[in-house]
Amino acid sequence: MVSLQLIRALLLFGGLACLLPRAAQAHHSSAQFDFGHVQYLQGVVQAIRVTNPHMSLTLRVTDAHGSHLVSFEGHSVSDFYRIGWRANLIKVGDHVQISFAPRKDGAAGGFINGFATASGHTMGFPVPRADSRRLR
Repeated sequence: MVSLQLIRALLLFGGLACLLPRAAQAHHSSAQFDFGHVQYLQGVVQAIRVTNPHMSLTLRVTDAHGSHLVSFEGHSVSDFYRIGWRANLIKVGDHVQISFAPRKDGAAGGFINGFATASGHTMGFPVPRADSRRLR
């Protein structure tokens, strides 16, 4: 006969197992970004991290509001390598132009879709429903 403790443990484990995929999906959701409206921004790289689960980039941007930092996230390392990324392609201090999907809440930052370096190296990801402008 199965003990009451074993049944409780199985029910608890089963309930937790059902919740884990939801937590992972929520963390990796891109729902906060507007992929239908590509924007472009130029700045100087203050930090870049291309590691899994996704990359992050911080740019120092100078605009009508002065000089400030803007943070972005992007694809996974394997996605970047597939389009030609190699270590040290972009380094802290480099001037870059990026294309990105802005945040839906209007906050600064977004999801990087591509970039162009000062030396002219460009790469990008296909963006569904994006406008037809290109990195220059």
